[in-house]
Amino acid sequence: MPTETVTTTARTDADDYDIRWFREADREGFMELHRDTFPDGSEAWFEWKFLDNPYLPEVPIVVTEHDGDIVGARPNLAFQMRAGDTYHTALQSCDTMVDEAHRRQGLFSRMSERLFADYAEGQPAFTFNNPNQKTTAGLSKLGCDIAGEHTTYYRIQNPAAYAGIDSRLAETAGTQAARTYLATREQRFDPPSEVSVTRHTDIPAETLASLYRRRPPTEIHALRDEQFFRYRFGNPNWSYTAYTARIGGRPVAGVVTGTGEKEHHTVTNVADVVPLVGDAERDRALPAIFDRLVADHDDADVIAVRGQSVPDGLLTGLGFHSDRALPFSPVATPTKLVVSPIPPDGSWRVAGRDIRVMDNWRPTFVEHNTA
Repeated sequence: MPTETVTTTARTDADDYDIRWFREADREGFMELHRDTFPDGSEAWFEWKFLDNPYLPEVPIVVTEHDGDIVGARPNLAFQMRAGDTYHTALQSCDTMVDEAHRRQGLFSRMSERLFADYAEGQPAFTFNNPNQKTTAGLSKLGCDIAGEHTTYYRIQNPAAYAGIDSRLAETAGTQAARTYLATREQRFDPPSEVSVTRHTDIPAETLASLYRRRPPTEIHALRDEQFFRYRFGNPNWSYTAYTARIGGRPVAGVVTGTGEKEHHTVTNVADVVPLVGDAERDRALPAIFDRLVADHDDADVIAVRGQSVPDGLLTGLGFHSDRALPFSPVATPTKLVVSPIPPDGSWRVAGRDIRVMDNWRPTFVEHNTA
């Protein structure tokens, strides 16, 4: 567990910033800074994200204190990751913030240095982040590397709302055009009749974990056991729905969706798919699940899928388009995967796999802390 020993990055006489680990007494100051920086965040969200996380005994947040106030924070979400048959605790940076009056003081770098220094002798083993452009630049200065870009597929059901156009006429016309296009795609879509789909408002953790264990990928990914499914889909900022498919009465595939509000639109993310690796039964069942979930989320402005675990042909058939291809590629800003060992001068390999190589990862939205 990190200690409260003051390091060279913790405080200098010149600036009187104290870089240290989060204490329970910091909670009010942390939440006040968060409300000033981000549009969402509640006491329930904080407890889910940091206090209920089962993968580290401590709260993995480094804060900056100045004159008794919390003016910076470097929070992290802990994951239990799997690579081949090995297991590793990892961190994902999230909700990094510095009070506007205290920016350009190097606080992000100093909080990161404290984090890496105090975790250098044990767990976690590495970090993987999905940062914005500004944070990517800061992480690069610390020695982190860009492994690549995530592939995301979008089914746009209300183009005007998705684009943030504040016009009833544009929204109505755009929605009608999108519905016509999507209906044309769906006319050619015929899910197999022998597959039965069940919709769950409570996450069926045991069933989903059992499906994951059928064919776990060899690439780096979050371990999906019962504990993971119970914790991960407890985020109060999202509304989750699970679907399981059966053939001959036996579960063969599962999907979890998460629906939330973005700046201008409602998004439904296909948060996870199990098994992550396809086989004949899973890939026969997924069209029936997607047929059901698309119908259930007809009121979402956009439905999104991340990664390569859903067959491309299935997504194309339902009107999803990759952000790597037209029409999205010229305007899309793909999400980068930024990685680093802990400490940054440590080994870049996990179970023989270089974490800087995107092909060594098997992500869905589950590995992204905001989804």
